[in-house]
Amino acid sequence: MSGDLSIRIATALADVDPAKWDACANPAGGCGETDPAQVERHNPFISHAFLNCCEVSGSTGPRTGWTPAHVLVEDSAKNILACAPTYLKTHSQGEYVFDHGWADAYER
Repeated sequence: MSGDLSIRIATALADVDPAKWDACANPAGGCGETDPAQVERHNPFISHAFLNCCEVSGSTGPRTGWTPAHVLVEDSAKNILACAPTYLKTHSQGEYVFDHGWADAYER
């Protein structure tokens, strides 16, 4: 591996190779894994299939206030060394904790 790294923002998970994303996001785990320790490490909610389905279905996107902006760290051969599913949030709807009181106070 060379020392040249780049950071890229993917605005759609469809633009990221599924095998490369999953190899980084869920290494040595997954549905076909039989070792209990490895199965426990697998997180289906950061898999390419799940996140891409959220985008394709419209569950995430500008209309819902969750615009994809996935962070990728790649080497010069475009191998993904680190990845994070991230979103640009444009409103406070659909949160676990509502901040309307704070927003109203700010407006006043």
